[in-house]
Amino acid sequence: MSLSSLSRRRPAYTDQYSYVRGEYAIGDEKVPYFSISMTIREADQYLRLARELAFSDDEPVNLEELFQRTVDEDRAAGPIATYLRQPGSLKFFNAFTVVLLPVDPDKADTVAESYIEDSAAPAETPDGDLERTSIGPVQIDNLPGTDIGFIRWSTKLARAVILDGQHRFLALKKILDSPQTNLLKPDTTKIPVLLLVLDERAGFVPARDQDKLLHACRSIFVALNKHAVAVSKTRTYLLDDQDIVSVSMRRLLTSEVGNGRDGQNSIDRIPLALVDWHSDQAKFDRGLHLTSVLGLHETIRQIYPNRCDESDYEGLREYITKVSALIGPTGDSRWSELALRNRVSKYEDDALPFIFSAEEVSAVADSFASGVGQAIVRPLLQLEPYKKLREGYQAAGLIGGPLELWLGFDKYGKQAFQTRTGNDPSDLARSIAENVKSGDNAFAVIFQRGILLSAVRFDIARSDFSGEWECSSDRFAVLDRWIERMNARVAPYLANPDFWLGTGIKGDRNVNYTKVGANGVKGLVSLAAMCPIAELTGNSTTLAEGGIPSETLTGSEQRAWKMISDPDSPYLRDDRVMADAAEHSLQFAAYRWLAQQFETIGRGRAPGVVAGVTRQACIEYRNAAKAYVQSELRASGLPVDEEVVLQGVLVLGARRLAQIALSSG
Repeated sequence: MSLSSLSRRRPAYTDQYSYVRGEYAIGDEKVPYFSISMTIREADQYLRLARELAFSDDEPVNLEELFQRTVDEDRAAGPIATYLRQPGSLKFFNAFTVVLLPVDPDKADTVAESYIEDSAAPAETPDGDLERTSIGPVQIDNLPGTDIGFIRWSTKLARAVILDGQHRFLALKKILDSPQTNLLKPDTTKIPVLLLVLDERAGFVPARDQDKLLHACRSIFVALNKHAVAVSKTRTYLLDDQDIVSVSMRRLLTSEVGNGRDGQNSIDRIPLALVDWHSDQAKFDRGLHLTSVLGLHETIRQIYPNRCDESDYEGLREYITKVSALIGPTGDSRWSELALRNRVSKYEDDALPFIFSAEEVSAVADSFASGVGQAIVRPLLQLEPYKKLREGYQAAGLIGGPLELWLGFDKYGKQAFQTRTGNDPSDLARSIAENVKSGDNAFAVIFQRGILLSAVRFDIARSDFSGEWECSSDRFAVLDRWIERMNARVAPYLANPDFWLGTGIKGDRNVNYTKVGANGVKGLVSLAAMCPIAELTGNSTTLAEGGIPSETLTGSEQRAWKMISDPDSPYLRDDRVMADAAEHSLQFAAYRWLAQQFETIGRGRAPGVVAGVTRQACIEYRNAAKAYVQSELRASGLPVDEEVVLQGVLVLGARRLAQIALSSG
């Protein structure tokens, strides 16, 4: 047997590569790999980036298929390429990890679910004592009793896709394609490659929840990057199957992009094409997206109880109880509070760290998505101006139409789409987005977070607010009523920075990108939702007709009335736009209602759910507005007295509630 006789080129097949087989066998899972080496020229010929896999315009694209398509070009062209070009230093890379993915023979470069048998595969008997295992388009010849042999694959029915080493590969290609032709010695320099053939015939035994090929690839990709170099937060959140928050976030998104499939027109999931899933930017006030993975993840993280350490067993039991309360009765056998608590106790006895299984995480995420998670999905699809952006895209075919693939791709996918179709919808999409987003605070991260968390708050307290708001018994009746109130009361003012002064907007008229700012928005939005508009209007009429006799007012009310009625009052001078927006009697009626709500702050434990929601909203609004009022007092040379500050906070809020009542009437 000679190497030359085994290395001859076959039609549509790679050369045969000698391998040493290894295996990660930990627990019940087994991941075999075939360690080979190939020249840089061969790597350039055979290895592929995932983004090079084409997608049919007629087919949707699963999130699993998008996971590996983004590469940081600057990183490849910068530090790595510089390292390779640096003279006087040794150059060495660790092995590339490459998975042999099957492709559909009828749809070029489209990933298939499993390896497809190749009727045109070379059929000669292996030389010598070698035994052949054929796995569709992959041929593995092995010397019995050893871990050595030869491997080759069809370049038509399989793609060697890089899981780990994309940036190194791009750097090598950039130098290979550069004028420095002799730098790499592409026919001499060999790189180590670990080939993964994720099929049981190769010895692959998947984890219990990862029997699908792409799921296994995704899991390996996360593990490689999580334990090697820092992975972007966005990619981790999209790929991690053991983090409850991440999986819950993904359950709120449609699972694919393309041709309006998978419920794009339904109200229970956010179209993936509307979400910035490919960058590590939390902001989405500019660009084409409705929201971002980072923004959604942080919002959902604040809904779930804080996760404790894997060895904090008492904390874990408490965490399980709180999660169970959040998602409610699931009817899902995969999540049992009692069974989980017992399992925690067993792990405690054995002094082992406790980790939720993928099935348990999935059960929680499914229940979250069909329950309280709808308080995120429905507002993002039905609240103005989010609805306006979505409907603008739909009318243009960017959602639920032929251009959805373009909208859902990263910049490289967009370029490929444009090259393939000759259609560049950039100007169209940009025009729609700019028309909706321009100056609208709804697309500032902290505003969206505050609004959504307010929706979640009312959905969780729905059993009490259904009676308060005279709603039906429908599961989402309170949420739907909240959305109606937001569209009528809050949405008209989302583009008005004066309305949000002291909460989401600072005194310099810039967005308050802090947790306090987001909570201030949440508090004001919640108070606006609860405010009894008809009552305020009626009280205002009574006050206007009968006058406001100063002798009947308390000291606090007298100070508030002076702030409201005296245009020369030194208090809150920077808030003149809102001060002049509604009648003084309406502002004072709103002040009295708000002052009554603030009384819940000092009562200790709230006596009921509605009172608890009111109290929390007042605290959040107060904490944000307080800093603004204090700064205004200092700017006016007035003493920063706690009682005066509180009255300023109440008047500031009253002006906004009065404006809502005025526009609602």
